[in-house]
Amino acid sequence: MSEEQEQEQPFEEITTGQEKPAKKGLLEELDELQKSGQTSTARYRELVEEVEVIYGTGETNRFGTNDLEVLKNKLSRMTKADLQTFSKKVGVNPRYDRENLVSNLIKEFHRYQSRGNIATAPQPVPAMTLDPNDPQHKEILDWLGG
Repeated sequence: MSEEQEQEQPFEEITTGQEKPAKKGLLEELDELQKSGQTSTARYRELVEEVEVIYGTGETNRFGTNDLEVLKNKLSRMTKADLQTFSKKVGVNPRYDRENLVSNLIKEFHRYQSRGNIATAPQPVPAMTLDPNDPQHKEILDWLGG
Protein backbone atom coordinates (compact mmCIF):
# COMPACT_ATOMS: atom_id res chain seq x y z
CA MET A 1 0.00 0.00 0.00
CA SER A 2 2.80 2.42 0.69
CA GLU A 3 4.00 2.11 -2.92
CA GLU A 4 0.55 3.07 -4.20
CA GLN A 5 0.42 6.06 -1.92
CA GLU A 6 3.83 7.24 -3.15
CA GLN A 7 2.70 7.03 -6.79
CA GLU A 8 -0.44 9.07 -6.15
CA GLN A 9 0.04 12.75 -5.59
CA PRO A 10 -1.80 13.94 -2.52
CA PHE A 11 -2.18 17.40 -4.09
CA GLU A 12 -2.99 18.89 -7.44
CA GLU A 13 0.01 20.40 -9.20
CA ILE A 14 -0.10 24.18 -9.30
CA THR A 15 1.72 26.15 -11.96
CA THR A 16 3.01 29.66 -11.58
CA GLY A 17 2.06 30.69 -15.11
CA GLN A 18 5.67 31.60 -15.83
CA GLU A 19 6.39 28.53 -17.89
CA LYS A 20 7.41 29.50 -21.40
CA PRO A 21 6.19 27.55 -24.42
CA ALA A 22 8.81 26.13 -26.76
CA LYS A 23 10.14 28.97 -28.87
CA LYS A 24 10.09 28.65 -32.65
CA GLY A 25 13.36 28.90 -34.49
CA LEU A 26 14.12 31.78 -36.83
CA LEU A 27 13.75 29.70 -39.99
CA GLU A 28 10.45 28.20 -38.84
CA GLU A 29 9.07 31.63 -38.03
CA LEU A 30 10.32 32.96 -41.38
CA ASP A 31 8.67 30.08 -43.27
CA GLU A 32 5.44 30.65 -41.36
CA LEU A 33 5.41 34.33 -42.33
CA GLN A 34 6.13 33.45 -45.98
CA LYS A 35 3.33 30.89 -46.08
CA SER A 36 0.86 33.35 -44.60
CA GLY A 37 1.91 36.04 -47.11
CA GLN A 38 3.23 38.48 -44.51
CA THR A 39 6.45 39.25 -46.37
CA SER A 40 6.02 43.03 -46.24
CA THR A 41 5.80 43.25 -42.45
CA ALA A 42 8.49 44.73 -40.24
CA ARG A 43 8.82 41.43 -38.36
CA TYR A 44 9.57 39.58 -41.62
CA ARG A 45 12.28 42.08 -42.61
CA GLU A 46 13.75 41.86 -39.12
CA LEU A 47 13.91 38.06 -39.32
CA VAL A 48 15.43 38.11 -42.81
CA GLU A 49 18.15 40.50 -41.70
CA GLU A 50 18.89 38.40 -38.62
CA VAL A 51 19.11 35.18 -40.64
CA GLU A 52 21.36 36.85 -43.20
CA VAL A 53 23.70 38.04 -40.45
CA ILE A 54 23.87 34.52 -39.03
CA TYR A 55 24.61 32.96 -42.43
CA GLY A 56 27.05 35.72 -43.40
CA THR A 57 25.14 36.71 -46.52
CA GLY A 58 26.58 40.21 -46.41
CA GLU A 59 30.06 38.79 -46.81
CA THR A 60 29.28 36.25 -49.52
CA ASN A 61 26.68 38.15 -51.56
CA ARG A 62 27.81 41.35 -53.23
CA PHE A 63 24.36 42.91 -52.69
CA GLY A 64 24.49 42.13 -48.97
CA THR A 65 21.09 40.43 -49.00
CA ASN A 66 19.02 37.76 -50.73
CA ASP A 67 15.73 39.57 -50.19
CA LEU A 68 14.46 42.15 -52.68
CA GLU A 69 12.53 44.18 -50.06
CA VAL A 70 15.63 44.50 -47.88
CA LEU A 71 17.61 45.67 -50.93
CA LYS A 72 14.94 48.23 -51.91
CA ASN A 73 14.91 49.57 -48.35
CA LYS A 74 18.70 49.80 -48.38
CA LEU A 75 18.71 51.61 -51.75
CA SER A 76 16.04 54.09 -50.66
CA ARG A 77 18.21 55.23 -47.74
CA MET A 78 21.32 55.79 -49.90
CA THR A 79 22.46 59.12 -51.27
CA LYS A 80 23.41 59.49 -54.94
CA ALA A 81 27.11 59.13 -54.07
CA ASP A 82 26.40 55.99 -52.02
CA LEU A 83 24.38 54.55 -54.91
CA GLN A 84 27.25 55.20 -57.32
CA THR A 85 29.76 53.53 -55.01
CA PHE A 86 27.42 50.58 -54.48
CA SER A 87 26.78 50.23 -58.22
CA LYS A 88 30.54 50.10 -58.90
CA LYS A 89 30.83 47.36 -56.28
CA VAL A 90 28.14 45.20 -57.92
CA GLY A 91 29.20 45.92 -61.50
CA VAL A 92 26.55 48.36 -62.71
CA ASN A 93 27.35 51.56 -64.63
CA PRO A 94 27.09 54.38 -62.06
CA ARG A 95 26.62 57.18 -64.65
CA TYR A 96 22.82 57.30 -64.53
CA ASP A 97 20.34 59.47 -62.70
CA ARG A 98 19.04 58.15 -59.38
CA GLU A 99 15.85 56.44 -60.67
CA ASN A 100 17.61 54.63 -63.53
CA LEU A 101 20.47 53.65 -61.26
CA VAL A 102 18.09 52.08 -58.72
CA SER A 103 16.24 50.33 -61.54
CA ASN A 104 19.48 48.94 -62.98
CA LEU A 105 20.62 47.78 -59.56
CA ILE A 106 17.34 45.90 -59.04
CA LYS A 107 17.63 44.32 -62.51
CA GLU A 108 21.18 43.23 -61.74
CA PHE A 109 20.00 41.84 -58.39
CA HIS A 110 17.39 39.70 -60.20
CA ARG A 111 20.04 38.54 -62.67
CA TYR A 112 22.45 37.72 -59.86
CA GLN A 113 19.76 35.82 -57.93
CA SER A 114 18.78 33.77 -60.98
CA ARG A 115 22.39 32.77 -61.64
CA GLY A 116 23.39 32.02 -58.07
CA ASN A 117 20.22 30.43 -56.75
CA ILE A 118 20.23 26.69 -56.14
CA ALA A 119 16.57 26.51 -57.15
CA THR A 120 17.41 27.69 -60.67
CA ALA A 121 20.35 25.33 -61.12
CA PRO A 122 19.81 22.74 -63.83
CA GLN A 123 18.47 19.48 -62.52
CA PRO A 124 20.22 16.23 -63.48
CA VAL A 125 18.47 14.28 -66.21
CA PRO A 126 17.67 10.72 -65.12
CA ALA A 127 19.43 8.00 -67.11
CA MET A 128 17.36 6.11 -69.63
CA THR A 129 16.56 2.55 -68.64
CA LEU A 130 16.55 -0.09 -71.33
CA ASP A 131 14.31 -3.15 -71.16
CA PRO A 132 16.09 -6.29 -72.44
CA ASN A 133 12.70 -7.82 -73.39
CA ASP A 134 11.93 -5.00 -75.84
CA PRO A 135 13.40 -5.88 -79.29
CA GLN A 136 14.56 -2.31 -80.00
CA HIS A 137 16.13 -1.98 -76.55
CA LYS A 138 17.74 -5.44 -76.90
CA GLU A 139 19.36 -4.34 -80.14
CA ILE A 140 20.81 -1.26 -78.44
CA LEU A 141 21.98 -3.31 -75.44
CA ASP A 142 23.67 -5.83 -77.78
CA TRP A 143 25.33 -2.97 -79.66
CA LEU A 144 26.54 -1.47 -76.34
CA GLY A 145 27.79 -4.83 -75.21
CA GLY A 146 25.51 -5.04 -72.21
